[in-house]
Amino acid sequence: MSENKLLLSFLLELSEALSNYGQPQIQEELPKLFCEVIKADGCAIYEQKINNYILHKQYSASVSSHFASFWQQIGWNLSTAAVYIDAPETAGRYFQGGIWQRCLLLPLLREDKIEGVLLAGWAGASPLDGLLQEELRLLQPISQLLSDIYCTTHLITALKEREKSLSILYQKAEQELENGRRQVSLALHDEVGQVLTSILLQLNILQQSEDLDYVKGRLGGLSHITQQTLEEVRRISHNLRPALLENLGLQAALESHIKEYTDSTGIAVEFRHHNLEERLPDDVEIIVYRAVQEGLTNVARHAGASSVMINLTVKSNKLLLQIADNGKGMEERKSSGLGLLGIEERVKLAKGKFWLLNQKDQGLTLNILLPLV
Repeated sequence: MSENKLLLSFLLELSEALSNYGQPQIQEELPKLFCEVIKADGCAIYEQKINNYILHKQYSASVSSHFASFWQQIGWNLSTAAVYIDAPETAGRYFQGGIWQRCLLLPLLREDKIEGVLLAGWAGASPLDGLLQEELRLLQPISQLLSDIYCTTHLITALKEREKSLSILYQKAEQELENGRRQVSLALHDEVGQVLTSILLQLNILQQSEDLDYVKGRLGGLSHITQQTLEEVRRISHNLRPALLENLGLQAALESHIKEYTDSTGIAVEFRHHNLEERLPDDVEIIVYRAVQEGLTNVARHAGASSVMINLTVKSNKLLLQIADNGKGMEERKSSGLGLLGIEERVKLAKGKFWLLNQKDQGLTLNILLPLV
């Protein structure tokens, strides 16, 4: 059972190398390590890109032997299990030229989906020639370990970027929350509080007056001041949560906001909607309303657009929102702003999908798909 010892030896070598060097260095050194332990003449790592497998890293013991820059399956369904081929004609399918007579295919899997393949070759006899079919199972833990090494790096990088973005977003949210509290506090104290104090003082004066004509005249003025104060309280409340959204629903709230937006910016907005007769869940309505707010704000600030199209459709327990402008689009090197990132996080928390379609000099389309159950 020397083949078994060989495979176990490689598994131990790989585990030890991982603990000593870490993932990035192992990705570079693994083909060479594989050749040295398994006694292969060459080894290559291919990553799947659409229908092709693109060469990621290779090592050959001989200068004359090499691997193609891409490898495509020809008449072979790549298995999710390890495959060893000791027939030269069959093995030759996986190489473009060269001296290869044997080959080993180890799939790189992520969630049972093939993301790449390790392809090892031998120019002549191989130490694995005596490997029985059931002993191929010893290659499965090796395949899994290779998958962890090569198929999780981009996920880790994406998670780190997401963690960084969420940290920035959290700080911004905390800052905006504190600014919001400060603004409400100042509005209540400086505007509402002072007016109420003035009303109270004037009422005290009127209580002491016996001139009815004077009292009636002053009451008219107090009524006007009270009405203004009520409007100010409504304005503060509207900034916190629009009353129209609360009382009349999403369609009315959006139509009101769009009218105010068009009046203040001069940007034409066409609002198309389908199947909005019924009220939607509260969290969905606020997500859509804030998304439209943020989307229109971005158009006014950055897009250089003259018109915006908003499509809102409810169908089959799903809601689709699209906000498309005719502006200059988003610069490729520029990432989404924190406002859009905040909307994206709201959508993800609601188990929805968020994506942008960017066309340079033709505009940007914001897309949101939300489940309604």
